[in-house]
Amino acid sequence: MKHRILTFAAVALCFTACSNDDEISQNFLADTPININVSVDEPRTRAGYSNDVLPDGFKLTVNHSNSPVDKYNYVVYAQRVEKSWKTFKMDDDGSETTDEITMLWANNTDPVNIMAANDSWPKEDQSTDEKLKQSDKLYMPSTQVSPSKEGITVAFRHTMSKINLTIELGDVYEFTTEVDKKITNVKIDGSLLKAEFNTSDGKVSVPTGDPASITPLLTGTNPYKNEAGTITKASATYEAILLPQTLASNRFTVSFMVDGKTYAWTYYEELTLAPSTAYTLKLTAGNDKVQPASFSAASWGAGNGDEGEKKETD
Repeated sequence: MKHRILTFAAVALCFTACSNDDEISQNFLADTPININVSVDEPRTRAGYSNDVLPDGFKLTVNHSNSPVDKYNYVVYAQRVEKSWKTFKMDDDGSETTDEITMLWANNTDPVNIMAANDSWPKEDQSTDEKLKQSDKLYMPSTQVSPSKEGITVAFRHTMSKINLTIELGDVYEFTTEVDKKITNVKIDGSLLKAEFNTSDGKVSVPTGDPASITPLLTGTNPYKNEAGTITKASATYEAILLPQTLASNRFTVSFMVDGKTYAWTYYEELTLAPSTAYTLKLTAGNDKVQPASFSAASWGAGNGDEGEKKETD
């Protein structure tokens, strides 16, 4: 009898231990830090944010779908510190504080919903790398993520409209080498900059205010070349970020100066600048006029500006 009692006790002890092991296995992530990883839709252009040039910070919401406990629901500001991310509490007015907070998993099974956006917004002066990045609004819509020891990945996409502009100098300007000194005062006129951004769906309200005159970023120059009879005309490339919007006909204008002479080209039709879209415009200046060589649109992502829907120009 004593032997049987010992056997039953051993079985009971084993069952309890196994149950505890299962519980530990199912909840090994409970109350452990949530690591943050960040990626950005890759543009094949120089300027703006990318996986190599991440934002310094952004607002992040993390909600545990099955947890009513506020301890596991967060609205924080994530700040990049070297190669990692630290999170800070937010004030009621939406501004970040200096109070650091560590986000925790509730358990090993309940998914979380994450949403993020940075504070960038298109500005008139985009003439430097930093100023253009300050115009590059990034957003990740609400996405469900399962608990993982690797953490969460904030996968940003570009929400604004991108302009990739090339200005080529015609035959009258052959032999031009210092292109950045030849082409000056480049402006992209007509778009509006005042609007609201809805973080629940990533949409921009209808812009209002006065038309802006945006100074784009110079991203490269190519001097005139004549190699064994093959001529490469002098040109310069620029980038700018605009709010998504529909511009009335004869509203979108690109102007610039070459050797003190003013050139201007206006799109004669209504123009819709779509979100997360890159527009590639090539203009050729010569004599007393500027002609459009091409105008196309493509998704603002890998390969944007190389190919896309061609728009009629005049």
